[in-house]
Amino acid sequence: MPLDERLNPVSTTTDQQIAQLEKKIDDLKAEYILFFNHETKMPPEKKREDLEKAVRKLIYGGAKTARMDMIIQNLANRFNLYNNLWLKKLNEMEFGTSLLQKNQAAKPSPPAGREREKREVYVTLNDEKTFERLVDAYRELLPANGKTEKERQKIIDGMKAKMLTHNLVEAHVSFAIQDGKLSIRIKK
Repeated sequence: MPLDERLNPVSTTTDQQIAQLEKKIDDLKAEYILFFNHETKMPPEKKREDLEKAVRKLIYGGAKTARMDMIIQNLANRFNLYNNLWLKKLNEMEFGTSLLQKNQAAKPSPPAGREREKREVYVTLNDEKTFERLVDAYRELLPANGKTEKERQKIIDGMKAKMLTHNLVEAHVSFAIQDGKLSIRIKK
């Protein structure tokens, strides 16, 4: 057994964890490239979430040395950079805000008859009541949805997840029905 392992057995384990996580980041990056190039049908969300938990666990596990702390922080920063990029692209795909659509947004807006209604709600993660108002606004536009407790909680959980993904504590959420479809926009 090398001297380093005898003096600090945690260091070897942490080094191995870091090496494994770096490989997982590279593998996940390759999977997302395949997804964004339409070569696979589903994004590797489960793997991303698992990797995010593993990185967080490593960070909160605490480093025994300043050197190890720096290595862990570098790994976390690398993952966060990719993670934010992947989530941004997924969000753009979900809400249809690709570069082409951003360019088309500069065109004149459609006639007022095409947009039926619009609601805007302020929500904050610090006040649960704001999410109740969010569900009420959602129900006004789509009365058939959000009636059961399960549907209501799904709407709230979905919005909280979006806010956390974008590091927002508070946001203005607007709902509109355009061309028969519900459009949801989140603004700081």
